[in-house]
Amino acid sequence: MPLYFPNSMSRLPASTPGSHIAILMRTKNRPVLLARALASVLQQTHEDWHLYLVNDGGDRATVEDLIESYRAALGNRVTVQHHHKSLGMEAASNAALAAAVGDFVAVHDDDDSWKPAFLAETVAFLNESRNHSYAAVATNCLVVFERLAADTVLTDRIEPWIPWTERVDLRNMLAENNFPPICLLIRKSIVDHVGPFNAQMPVLGDWDYNLRISMIGDIGTINKPLAYYHHRLPAQDEDVYGNSVTAQYDVHKEYQVRYRNSLLRQLLTKDPEYVGLLHALLSRMNEMEKRLVETAKDAASQQVLERLDALLARIEDLSKTVESQTRSSWFKKLLAEFRVGFDAARKR
Repeated sequence: MPLYFPNSMSRLPASTPGSHIAILMRTKNRPVLLARALASVLQQTHEDWHLYLVNDGGDRATVEDLIESYRAALGNRVTVQHHHKSLGMEAASNAALAAAVGDFVAVHDDDDSWKPAFLAETVAFLNESRNHSYAAVATNCLVVFERLAADTVLTDRIEPWIPWTERVDLRNMLAENNFPPICLLIRKSIVDHVGPFNAQMPVLGDWDYNLRISMIGDIGTINKPLAYYHHRLPAQDEDVYGNSVTAQYDVHKEYQVRYRNSLLRQLLTKDPEYVGLLHALLSRMNEMEKRLVETAKDAASQQVLERLDALLARIEDLSKTVESQTRSSWFKKLLAEFRVGFDAARKR
């Protein structure tokens, strides 16, 4: 019987219910935020997890002291790795991933946080029999704009995650990333198939990984704000507490282009005939875009003319009323000037 809605998950072993989660966390010289991230993990109502923390070139003693302060709650559920020098975000994730075991994998950046029910609800979703074909699940989130003052995090405002969508459409994912890493729980079997994060990318590694997941199977969604995506305000974008998405805005833009070029280059090298097809499609799209712009301009111009007509009609009515009540030559002259000006504007 044909598969009318084929899912490449069918190439992999059937998903089985699980409970144990490998949490990957990377940090570097941000103890205030790291403390919050550790608290976020420890507050989870689902307690079957292990934290793989990578200190990517930051001060070793600071991390060790912080872990020790949480030792009673962490117990043996934490593995810490120290890099002598920073290898980058994705390389740090790969170091944690290489040691990770479990049924599911989550990436928890040191500056983000979860609501207590995040792990419980995402694990329950992927364990439901009706969701066996989903490779991962993403939740909705809230964006927290904050700043640091004297080692204290102060919240400026909280906003909904505007790019949220009820369905993770690969077509849309190809255009832009649909959610931050803090929102995602992935089946470990999928991670094993996808492989390591792209360590050549200083930014956008999560987008690349989400696309690779989507090439294997669909990503389900839970429309609940179970995660917090934290942004430091611009004044702190240049220090160690900044967000890559804002502090490295130019780098993001550069690698968006380089990443897209790389993917197109691979496609066109493998199948050069696509050059003609893409050229024809993109040329047609450009033509349609130009027509839409011209149509919009024409519609706007027509709207302006209609408003001018209405205004001229009101002036004519006013002039008749005034002329019937006054013989003032200066007022007649003023009305005449109005008529000339508006007639000229209408003809343009």
